[in-house]
Amino acid sequence: MRRLQLFFYGNGNLIGLALALLGPVLLFARVIGVGWGWITAGLYCAGLLLGWALTSKRPPFESAMQQHWSAEDIGERINALVQQARPLLSPDMQQHLDGVRNAVHEVLPALANPGPGFNESLFTVRETVLNYLPTTLSHYAALPPLFRVSQPVQDGKTPKQLLTEQLALLDSQMQQVVRNIAASDAQALLANGHFLKQKFDRPDFLKA
Repeated sequence: MRRLQLFFYGNGNLIGLALALLGPVLLFARVIGVGWGWITAGLYCAGLLLGWALTSKRPPFESAMQQHWSAEDIGERINALVQQARPLLSPDMQQHLDGVRNAVHEVLPALANPGPGFNESLFTVRETVLNYLPTTLSHYAALPPLFRVSQPVQDGKTPKQLLTEQLALLDSQMQQVVRNIAASDAQALLANGHFLKQKFDRPDFLKA
C-alpha cells in the first residue's frame, strides 16, 4: 500500500497525469480524433518518464560507520550534514537542526574523547548524531515532496510533522547534554544517553 501511495504522489505520475489531460482537451478541440485514447496513454507515459528523469537524485546522507572520530572529523561531518539537508527542510526544521549542530560543536572535545563515566553515554549521543540523523534524513529525502506533507504515516502525522518532532526532541536533548557535560554530571548524561537510545533507535519510521 505504501509503495502505491509513493508512486501516486511521485513526480513521474503527477507529470504523467498532467500531460494525459491534454488528450481529452485535444479531442474536444478537434485536433485529434480516432486513436485519442492511445495518444492520451502515450502522453501519460511521456510524462511519467519525464518526471522520473527530472527527479533529483540526491546522494544519501552518509552514516558514520567508524568507531573513532576526532573532534575535527565530527565537526566537519555535522556541518556537511546540515548543509546537505537544508534544501529539504522547512525553516523550523532547519532551526532545530542548527541547534543540534551548535550543541555538537560545544561538546566536540567530550564527544571525541569522553572521560571516565561518560564513555557509554557520549557514545550513544555520538551515534545518534552521526548515524541515526543521516539515516532518517535519507529516508525523508527519498519520499516524494507531496507525500511528505500530505500523507499520514504514523499516529495520523505526515512525514514532515514526524521529522519536525524528532528534530525538536533531538535539539532539546542535545541542549541538556551540553549542560550536563558542563556540570560534569555523569548520571544525568547517562539518562540522556538512555533516552536518546530509546527514542532514536528506530531511524526507519520514515522509510519508504
